[in-house]
Amino acid sequence: MKKKLLFMALFVMFIHINAQVGIKTPTPQHTLHVNGSLQVVKDLNVGGDDRTKGNSGNKGEVLMSNGAGNTPVWKTIESENFLKVVYVGNKTDISPSSGSYTGTHSTPVNTHESYSQTYVFNVSNKIDTAYLTYNSTTGLFTVVKPGFYNIVPYATYDLNLNPSGQTAGTANSYIQKVSPALTTLAGISTGHGERTTGLNHNLSSINFFNTGETFRIRCRYTQDFRLSSGNIHISYLTP
Repeated sequence: MKKKLLFMALFVMFIHINAQVGIKTPTPQHTLHVNGSLQVVKDLNVGGDDRTKGNSGNKGEVLMSNGAGNTPVWKTIESENFLKVVYVGNKTDISPSSGSYTGTHSTPVNTHESYSQTYVFNVSNKIDTAYLTYNSTTGLFTVVKPGFYNIVPYATYDLNLNPSGQTAGTANSYIQKVSPALTTLAGISTGHGERTTGLNHNLSSINFFNTGETFRIRCRYTQDFRLSSGNIHISYLTP
């Protein structure tokens, strides 16, 4: 018993003098050096002092280094200026289901808003309703959380129903804010020769939206047209 007590006393003195403890290592490199796995059943607390309990963070947060000699902190990924994907959608059908939309049949095509059609994504693969909602009937996105949104749609046109001599023309696709005022946020215009049977447009736009503001994807063509398969992903740029 005396030998055990003496050993424990010497061990405590050794810890106090060296201020380092090694588990499965005779040469610890830090105050506590574990050469093996570590299992944490409950909290992992960081910071604090000899009288204050450290912070165990909140659900969904990650532990981030503050550099050598500084206490690490718990943070959300969003707080570090990441893009959070809040919507992923696909268009897997052709609209209209029969026939074609009427083209402008005149130029310039960008003056004919009444001939534009909303590109509707019939499949919502992912949606975070804490940020925005989507109406798959009207094709209208409504912002729930204010901030910067990165909108990246891919749209395709089908011109196969047009007869010979009626396929050449100009296509115009754009990202459009609907409310509070009708505003074009981004757009692309391309010209196409005779016997063009299909075309595609990629767009991208980063804009700030307030709660309740709405936007959509719009398309039009000089000749009659149909809207075919495409996709979109929308990300939220964290502050």
